Parts: sequence; structure tokens; C-alpha cells
Amino acid sequence: MERTDLSDLDLPSSPSTAEGSETDDSAHVVQFYDDHTFLLDVIGRFIGPALGGGEACLIIATAPHQAQIAEQLAARGFDLSALSGRGRYVTLDAAETLSRFMVDGWPDEKRFVEVVGATVTQAVAAGQVPHVHAFGEMVALLCAEGRPEAAIRLEELWNDLAKTLSFSLLCAYPLGAFRGQAYGATLLRICGAHSRAFPSEGLNGHEDRLGFIVGSSQKVEAIETQGMGREIAQARLAAIVENSDDAIVSKSLDGIITSWNPAAERMFGWTSAEAVGRHITLIIPRDRRAEEDEALSRIRRGEMLDHFDTVRITKDGRLLNISLTISPIRDSEGRIVGASKIARDVTEKKGLEAELSDKLLQLADGDRRKDEFLAMLGHELRNPLSAVRNAVVTARLDPSRRDRALDIAYRQTDQLARLVDDLLDVARITRGRMTLRMETVRLAGVVERAVETTRDLLETRAHLLTLALPDESPHVNGDPSRLEQIVVNLITNAAKYTEPGGRIEVMVRREGEQAVLRVRDNGVGIAPEMLPRVFDLFAQAQRGPARVEGGLGIGLTVVQRLVELHGGRAEVASEGLGRGSEFSVSFPCVPVADANPAPARSAGEGHGGPVRVLVVDDNADVAEGLMMLLELLGHRVRVAHDGMAALEAVRVNVPDLMLVDIGLPGMDGYELARRVRQDSRLMGVVLVALTGYGRDEDKRKAIEAGFDDHLVKPLTVETFQKLLGRLEPRGGPSVTTA
Repeated sequence: MERTDLSDLDLPSSPSTAEGSETDDSAHVVQFYDDHTFLLDVIGRFIGPALGGGEACLIIATAPHQAQIAEQLAARGFDLSALSGRGRYVTLDAAETLSRFMVDGWPDEKRFVEVVGATVTQAVAAGQVPHVHAFGEMVALLCAEGRPEAAIRLEELWNDLAKTLSFSLLCAYPLGAFRGQAYGATLLRICGAHSRAFPSEGLNGHEDRLGFIVGSSQKVEAIETQGMGREIAQARLAAIVENSDDAIVSKSLDGIITSWNPAAERMFGWTSAEAVGRHITLIIPRDRRAEEDEALSRIRRGEMLDHFDTVRITKDGRLLNISLTISPIRDSEGRIVGASKIARDVTEKKGLEAELSDKLLQLADGDRRKDEFLAMLGHELRNPLSAVRNAVVTARLDPSRRDRALDIAYRQTDQLARLVDDLLDVARITRGRMTLRMETVRLAGVVERAVETTRDLLETRAHLLTLALPDESPHVNGDPSRLEQIVVNLITNAAKYTEPGGRIEVMVRREGEQAVLRVRDNGVGIAPEMLPRVFDLFAQAQRGPARVEGGLGIGLTVVQRLVELHGGRAEVASEGLGRGSEFSVSFPCVPVADANPAPARSAGEGHGGPVRVLVVDDNADVAEGLMMLLELLGHRVRVAHDGMAALEAVRVNVPDLMLVDIGLPGMDGYELARRVRQDSRLMGVVLVALTGYGRDEDKRKAIEAGFDDHLVKPLTVETFQKLLGRLEPRGGPSVTTA
């Protein structure tokens, strides 16, 4: 672009009064203004003759200015709706357009060409004219934001665009943006970026000096000669089409492809030689053909389709999500002879949108399930608590019913304990913190213990249990307690979802190299739509308040996760509601020769008399309740409510066994254990942590602090008896008797 010094030329007052300024090819002019009415008059006299002469016009302005320009042009007799439909009058919001190519506060050249260049190209194609008149105030917005350097860079990008496209551009700046000496150099550079600069409608004082700067800095950029013909303009247009990243395709009104740019070849896989001359349905899936008929109907009416999202098909059969803009093509006499399509591949964008939508749905579903679970948790906690409270009140008011009331309280506290254990197990498994103590296990023995554990539930519901165990049970590698938990959960699930008096079958058999356990019932069954979700967390909660029995829907989740941790597989089958269900789990077998189970030790082995126990717990009710229970079992029990009191008690009277809560005031249970272990007189004391903390990490910390074992509240009689049979004091072979 050649520059010439125009310092000796007369400075015109506005674009409209400069001879030929409306039609100069690639003129880039700037108008300074103080009054908006003056600016609108200048724009009208810049755009009006171009529209009257059959050219296309592009307005990039703020919404208020767009409305005022439209009002002025309408007053001049222009039918803007018709012109817009034919693609000859295009409007863009200045701020929104600016945001599409600004990167970190700076105009990005590639995005500018994609956004603005494509719009100018489309206007040329729609109007079938070699030249476009454009008004823009994006640079004014940048100056208003205090970013004049970005505005100057944008002016340079417009100049670069003029090397390949033919357009006249009118920019406008409010004079208020340049008041003060500091803006003189900026104003000079802005004037230098334009072929012509027009001062404000009236200058005086400082404005006169501003006018002097404008006049003395006047320069012009010769983009092309006045006689540049249509052929050169068409060549420029072809260059834009060839180098576009978007697919640009032209077709006749009967749908025959007439042009096919390189981007279309890359996008759809068909070469230009293969595509040109064929019908546009070459790239339209069968279920989208109706869109083409509608598009052609609108094109024949002179309408334009802007950013229409649809799907197209490639040569190799892939489906692409694209954003499509379709404009009518007119001949020299203004007749519509075809359509120009610009297609942008938005498959990745659609994929991200779909992924985001799925994530949002998952989050919403997760929130819903969480709310349902919390509601169910409240229900499951209140039920046993209500039963316990009523049993206690009944026993107090009517001693004759005490035994029955205590049975109820006992069962309900067991249910609460199992509920808490299941919740903790789910948390451990989900976080990958479940530790298995693996050994070779006889599967039939595990099943026998699980049946014994669930006997009370089965008898309460009057179920008939059939147990089918092979003479030679398969052996598996697993954690005995966790394997038993799997079987207990499956039997419990069958018992709960079978009406009283039902049948439950438990079978163990070897199938190839797998040890298989099946639990079958004739209960309520499972609806087909629920089968894939039976093992999902909180699936029971999702069944709503009409479910057959209580439960949080986590027992089967625990089953599946534990089975998988053992390298096995859990499955479910049901013929539908009312047809019963069958759960099966399978584990890899291990050779019988490797089976060396440790000999069982009886619950009370090793201790035939009472022991001295110190209970350390800051909760007085818990401590007193445990003391009464152990005293009923024949043991001698004392209580301390904090660590210091416990140390004083053991130094006066050394116990055989200490049951210590971890969360003590002042000195926690870990520190108490460490101090006991540091006292040589207390080396024979058996230390057991009895706490509500049940994570594997809590157990590890307890052992490291000096505890012999770690138990989770509540302590049952059975657990205490097993504890006595399993533990020996550090100072001798058996616990001291009293």
C-alpha cells in the first residue's frame, strides 16, 4: 500500500463533501466529532449513496447508533428489511464483534480475518458487487476503554484486509477521547493510519490546535487505482475463498454445486473435481434433506440463513456438526441465481457442549440422589431410635414387659450399628482405603457363619432357608470377615425383600475354576429397568417411600465392591416384579493343597474367671452403661472420664484390661496409651481402643500408639468375649483373674 504526503492538500470537512469519497475503492477515512447528530448525518451521507448505487453496506456500531442510523436511512426511503434479506445491509454489534477477535486485550489478526473478513466477503457475495461501504466504531470503544494502542493496531488490521478486499471504511472517534497534550501523538498516529481524516464540525481554542495536528499529519494510503476493474476485485474474493478455514460452497437454485474451496475438501473429503457438478445432497444426510428444500425456498425469496446449526456427512460416512450461513447469489441485474454457503465445523464444540450437559445432568442427578439418601437416612435413623426409646419407656412403666422391651432395644441397636458400619465401608471402598487381610478360606465355612449371623432375622420373618453346600467346598483367597459380610448382606437382602414365610436358598458350588455362591428367593423381584442399577449406590433410596423394607440401598453396593476387591464378580437376575430374584457372586478358586486355615479359637478360650477392667470414656452414660454390662458378666470394673484420671487410677490399682475412648478431653486416647506403655509397672495391662473412629488409618494409629487392639463402638457381649479369648497381657500368658 503506497503512501503519499497530503500536507499540501485542502482538508475537507467530512466524507460526504469530499469529491468521490463515497466511491473511492478501499478508502479508509476517519471522522472526529463532538455532536452525535453531526456524526449520524455524516454516516447517512456516507452509506446512503452506496445503498442507492446498488452496493452492499456493513454497519459495525453500538445498538443505539444502529437504531439511529436505521431511522435516518428509513427516512431517506430505504427499505432496510428488504436490503437485509438480500444481504446488502448487514449490521453487527460493535462490542460483541470486538470480543470475538480480542485476545488478552489485543486484536488477534487471524481471528479478525475470520470474523470481519468473512463478513465483508459474505456481503460482497450476497450483493454481487465488487465493493462494500462499511462504518465501524470498534476503535472508538477501545479508545474509550483507555486502549489507544489496541485501536491503532485494529486500524492497521483494517488496512491489511484492504489488500485483498475492496471496501470503503468510515471510522469515527469522539474528540473527547483526545483532550490534553498527552494524546497529541496518539491522534497523529490515528490520522496516519487513514487515507483521509476529517476534523470535527467546529474547532476553537484547543480544538483549533487539534485541527492543526489533523491537517499537518494528513496522509493517504493508495490501495488501488480508481480504474481497478471488476476482474481484480473478483480475484481478491477468490483469494479469500481459497485461503479460508471455513468451507465455502456455491450452488445453483436447483442444488447443483458450482464451486468448492480447499477448506470444503478438507472438511468433507470430496475434491473440487469430485464435488462440482453434483447435487448438494452429496453432503446432506437423508434425514436432513428437508432442510435443503426449506433453505432453497428462503434463498429464492432473497432471504439469508445465518449461523444455522445442522449435520452434514463426509465422504467416508462420518457425521459432522456444522454451523451454516447461506446467502443468495445475484447476477448483474439483481436476479437470484444461486446460493453461497459458509460452513464451520463445530463437532468438537458440540461434543464439549454435550459433555458439559451430561456433567450437569449427572450433577443434578447426584444432588437429587443425595437429597433422597439424606431423607432416607433420617428415616432409617429415626425408626430404630424410636423403637429403642419406646422400649425403654415401656420397661420403665411396666416391669412385666421389660424382657420383651429389652429384646426390641437390643435388635434395634444392632440395626443402628450395622447401618453405621455399612456407611463407613462404602466410604472406605469409595476412597480406596479398604484393607483386606487375605488368606485361604473355605467358602462353605464362610456361608455357615453368615447363616448363623442372620438366623434371628430369618426366624423373625419366618423364612424357610435351604442350604446346599458341597461335600468338598471350594477354597478362595480372601478376607474371612469381608467374605462373611458379603454373604450376610445377600441373605439379609433376600430376607427383607421376601414376604414373611418365604423361601430362601443358599448354594455353593464349584464351576470350572470359579467358586460360585448363589442366594435365591421367591420375594418381590426386581423390575427390568432396575436390574442394571441394583448395585448402584443408594439404589434402594431411589425406590421411594413405597419400598418393601427399610434400608439405605448401600448393602448391595458394598457386596459388589467387596467382591471386586477379591477379584470376583457379582451378578443379579430376576424375571420381574413378584417373581423373586437371584444374586450370585463368583471368586477364583485356589487349590485345596494351599488351603491351610488357622485353627479356630473358641470365644472364651484362655480365660475362665473375671478380669479387672478400667473403662475410660468422657461420656458418662456410655461409661456407666458399659460398666453395668461388664459387671453383669462378672467382671470388676472402674470408670475414668479423662486421661489424667485414668493414669491416677491405674497407678493405684493396676487393671488387667483398659477400654479407652480416643476422643478424650485434654489428653487423647493415643497419648494415654503411650504413657501407659512408658510405665514399666503397667507393662502387663492389655490396652484396647474402644471408639467411634473405624477407619483403617485409625486402627493403624492405635496400634502405633501402643494399643493391643482397636474396636468400634458399640461393644457387644459377643465381641467382648472374643476379645478375652484373643488377647493376652503383655506381661504373661493370660489375663489376671480376680
